[in-house]
Amino acid sequence: MRYKTVKDVVEQSRKLHHEIRDFYHKLAEQTAQARVKMLLEYLERHETQLEDMLKTFENDKSQKIWDEWYQYVPEQKLSDLLEDVSVGADMGVDEVVLLALKLDDYFIELYKDMVQNAASSDVKAVFENLVQLEEKEKIRTVRTALEMNDF
Repeated sequence: MRYKTVKDVVEQSRKLHHEIRDFYHKLAEQTAQARVKMLLEYLERHETQLEDMLKTFENDKSQKIWDEWYQYVPEQKLSDLLEDVSVGADMGVDEVVLLALKLDDYFIELYKDMVQNAASSDVKAVFENLVQLEEKEKIRTVRTALEMNDF
């Protein structure tokens, strides 16, 4: 088991959103399908927004919980998350949506785990807010994908 501060966990999540953004960007450059490209560009912007939100949150020096230690198990690596996913330039809209939902679910589960193991109510509140944020973003992704199917 590894121990990390709350700030470390948030920082790693921000970095992973950055990595996912770059991943979507590369996929968008490779695809020839207009709808898939549009969806990937949306997802790229979506990840940039999440990364920016976490960066703003990280820079909030008023947070008193940053230095609290956490027993922290997951190592957030994109390659691990994509292990059983077939990724390629020939992906369709549905496959991209399933990929995006899988990545969203990873963050939701991570933050829920952090809530369950929180040592203080302040830490618990931070990760509950992050769960809500990720769940809202997941719903937004699904809506956007459904709208794209209407084209």
